[in-house]
Amino acid sequence: MQNGFTREDGSLYVAGAREIIAPANEFLERVGGSYDLVLIVQDTHFSETYRDSEESETFPLHCEYGTRDWEVSVAVPALPNTRYLLKDTYSMWSDGAQASRPTDSGQRAAYEMLFHIVDDPMAPMERTPRDAFLRAIGLGGGGAEVEVTLLGVASDYCVRFAMEGWLARGARVTVLDDLTRGIEKETRQVLAEERYRAYGDGRLRPVESAELLRELASA
Repeated sequence: MQNGFTREDGSLYVAGAREIIAPANEFLERVGGSYDLVLIVQDTHFSETYRDSEESETFPLHCEYGTRDWEVSVAVPALPNTRYLLKDTYSMWSDGAQASRPTDSGQRAAYEMLFHIVDDPMAPMERTPRDAFLRAIGLGGGGAEVEVTLLGVASDYCVRFAMEGWLARGARVTVLDDLTRGIEKETRQVLAEERYRAYGDGRLRPVESAELLRELASA
């Protein structure tokens, strides 16, 4: 949910994404303390090195670090235990940064944050490697099952890759159908693909945000 994707003047506006900002804010306000962690995943690119990235073959420069295009378009400061993950690839599960290191000092500092979990993407006081952080919250550790709820854009790119990574690590995944938008495919079209039929056991489901709020309120 970044301005580059969700605002009409963004560098890579996803059709209809502007319409989900207000309902996403409402959901985040109403959900209260139902979640142990809020993880904001941000595309983070650098004008100096974007040409080296895989995404440059398909999309123009977008979500350049430190610009309005890069900023999150939903209200997150009041949410408890909020963390950020910056990435310069399609998937938040990549092994590391894809583009070369920028020479600008500010962008270099952001580059060093890629694929880490940080408390503040502009001035981090905490920075933990992604996998170490996720192990610490019990993902893949043989403890209680982790439940993940996804919203944002794009259904057929970043949301898809996030979903696949969580599933591969043993989590149960709920995708908020009304709070996602796709470039070529919407959420239910993505989940109808043959590759996801193996998760018909309930580990993967699309749900409307209002329905999930009712579930959480009755839990």
